[in-house]
Amino acid sequence: MPRDTTLEVSHLLAHSRQALQLELLSGEWGELDRKIARPRIQKPGLALSGFVKHVFPDRVQVLGLTEIDYLSSIPPEQAADGIEKFCSRGICAMVLTRGLEPPDLLVEAAKRHGVPIMRTPLMSSTLITRLTRVLEDLLAPRQSIHGVLVDVLGVGLLLIGRSGVGKSEAALDLIMKGHRLVADDVVEVTVRHPDTVWGAATETHQHYMEIRGMGILNITHLFGVAAVRDTKKIEVVVELSDVQEDDYDRLGTEVDVWPILGVDIPLAKIPLRPGRNIASLIEVVARNQILKFRGHDSAREFQDKINARIAASTGVPSERPHSTSQSLPTTEVE
Repeated sequence: MPRDTTLEVSHLLAHSRQALQLELLSGEWGELDRKIARPRIQKPGLALSGFVKHVFPDRVQVLGLTEIDYLSSIPPEQAADGIEKFCSRGICAMVLTRGLEPPDLLVEAAKRHGVPIMRTPLMSSTLITRLTRVLEDLLAPRQSIHGVLVDVLGVGLLLIGRSGVGKSEAALDLIMKGHRLVADDVVEVTVRHPDTVWGAATETHQHYMEIRGMGILNITHLFGVAAVRDTKKIEVVVELSDVQEDDYDRLGTEVDVWPILGVDIPLAKIPLRPGRNIASLIEVVARNQILKFRGHDSAREFQDKINARIAASTGVPSERPHSTSQSLPTTEVE
């Protein structure tokens, strides 16, 4: 199941301090458990005048030069009233840009309401861009999948199948062919905009692989840093299974998908039989996907040729089937 997609302010501060150049100005660590629920940030603007109807408490509030100058230019009583209404909304956190000093009234109200205040030397526009990107990643729906993720010719392939079917062994063969490992055994997947699924290894399993009979292998030590990568977009799911010959598409015109966090990923099924070179077949899956990216579908092209020959021999126009799950009978192409 997807994990909770809220984020504590302490987690943002701990994991993005360097990227966002954040420093904590006000707020005890016990108060940093407030939840950020949206990747979009908010500039308070008019809210500091007391109109707080459209303030979203679960968004990070970014205060720049305009907001600080406004608070400094109005009477203290008016500023105090607007700040009090703003902070009482229970906002999750505030960030001041340009290294600005927060007004004393703002600090005092934030302490009363337990609102953390952070500061960054970045310009507002730069912070908003970086912070949005960071929050989109940290708040993305997440799920753990049992499988192996490899980068083959630049195509992210997620190998799935029952335990012991040979996923890791096939991945090891691919690594020896010059391809790269992303994750073995447990793949952490997230959805990024626009509807793309990315996979990575857990922190514990990163760059490690388990091979039955050999134990745990460090792929970086064995094959070098070029044999691994940290993350990769999942573009094809490859299922290694013990299905019988009649259980899969002979032509390859059927379009099967495997949903991950609501996103449908193309599914390729490779039946296992003694003597088959699984690594080579997986590599061909990647090459075939590259052709599809370029607008060439070998199965469809072949089917069109057969349909054209049928039309020429019978005099009856033969159209491509409307459904992607339809294909020509096997007897027509043998």
